[in-house]
Amino acid sequence: MAFKKHFKSVVCLLMTMLMLFSVVIGVSAAEEELVSTGASGTVYYENNTNWSSVYCYMWNGSGDQKNAEWPGQPMNKVSGNVWSYTTTTDYQNVIFNNGSGGTGNQTADLTFPGSGQIYNGSSWSKYTEPESSSSTEDSSSDTPTPTPGGDYIYCENAAGWGSVYCYMWKDGAGDNQAWPGKAMENIGDNIWRYEVTGNFNMIIFNGGSDSQKTSDMQYPGGNYIYNNQKNEWKPFDTSPITVKNFAIDVEGTVYKNMDITVSANASSTGGAVAYKFSVTNGSSTTTLKNFSTANTAKWTPTATGTYTITADFKDAAGNTNQRTLKVTVADDSGIAEPIIKKVTPAAGEVKNNTNMNIAVTGGGGKVGTNLLFYKYTIKDANGKVINVPYYSKLGSYTFKPTALGNFTVTVSVQNSHNSIIERTFTYNSVVNPTTPTESTSEKPTTNPGPSNILGDVDGDGILSVMDATRIQRYNAQLITSADLNLKLGDFDNDGLVTVIDATKIQQKLAGM
Repeated sequence: MAFKKHFKSVVCLLMTMLMLFSVVIGVSAAEEELVSTGASGTVYYENNTNWSSVYCYMWNGSGDQKNAEWPGQPMNKVSGNVWSYTTTTDYQNVIFNNGSGGTGNQTADLTFPGSGQIYNGSSWSKYTEPESSSSTEDSSSDTPTPTPGGDYIYCENAAGWGSVYCYMWKDGAGDNQAWPGKAMENIGDNIWRYEVTGNFNMIIFNGGSDSQKTSDMQYPGGNYIYNNQKNEWKPFDTSPITVKNFAIDVEGTVYKNMDITVSANASSTGGAVAYKFSVTNGSSTTTLKNFSTANTAKWTPTATGTYTITADFKDAAGNTNQRTLKVTVADDSGIAEPIIKKVTPAAGEVKNNTNMNIAVTGGGGKVGTNLLFYKYTIKDANGKVINVPYYSKLGSYTFKPTALGNFTVTVSVQNSHNSIIERTFTYNSVVNPTTPTESTSEKPTTNPGPSNILGDVDGDGILSVMDATRIQRYNAQLITSADLNLKLGDFDNDGLVTVIDATKIQQKLAGM
């Protein structure tokens, strides 16, 4: 009997030890799955938030080992909205940011999955090099394919390094000189240059030490300049024509059937500058505006895809220059966020004391009720709001400028989940416009006599949103009874002129 008790005790002890051993193994395995061992190489970030610059902050453990102090090292723009950063040290964690911290300025703390991976703001995937560009795309201001040596490369020392060095290399083929590389030549205006005499595909600018250096970057070829503060490449101009600006007026994503204004500004020692604008999609090129002194052009893409907008510059002496800009056009048919596709007129001169109609085409808003709501805020030259802004389903608004000078109209478009997009347009109220006034409903030059149209409180002979606005201003005590026809303002015939009458007018205009 004693033997049986002893045997049972031994068995229980062995089973207890086995259970403990299993727990230890399980915990160890779980720890191995949760803790990254770290990795080096190149990491990519898809900058869908359109940050002007992107930084990569990497660290291990509690942060004792990191690639730099916050916000980390600047990333290099590869093409489109893809940025890269290369590290030779193994790191476990990474944060992408725009140089600041907080919501909207950085990603969450991420586990670095290893070289060759790209993060798109929500998930990691394997990065695939884009296909070779066409000859038209090769002239883009994006970083081009590396070219053999024999050219100058430039650095704009905006970061204020005491001296600038250029370190270049090609894997398996050596470097231009041992770190920190070759000293660059200061040619004035804070511009430094180095003549490339070898065939390299990678480059680092530095101040002579590890504490002052750029990230590992692809060599873009000769006659490019790098700003070591903004962390961006640009073509280095040798032309007498200086291009000061080339851009489109839409920030963020461009959508199909959206009106785009392309603008440029340049000066030259060779006389007046003429501008030409064109757009290329695949093998098809369309001229938006031929050479003239006008420095803007209109473009409305009718199909999705990747386009290259080209600005050509030519001065009176025959000197030329060129800039290109890549634009990706998307489809808005299924997006939730509201967008503004078209505003007519979008700018220009308008006739003073004459009714002006602004027509707006919105898009997106595919969420909830799928409805879009519009608001118009009008300010005079002093910045004073001169109407009563409110949201409605009307994609147009009529008002009358009663003073000369510039005024602004801010168009707000809201979806059913209260997301809002706004754009502001400037108009110049003059006595006699030199350009045609679009979409206006002018008051007759002869006096038609008192209006008998119910709701036409401003007496212009038509029922419009202006009448509803005037009733609202009256109820807000911004104007007096002398400024409107109270008899015609009683739209619901209840003996009072209230905001309900304004609402009834808006409903009638909306066909409700």
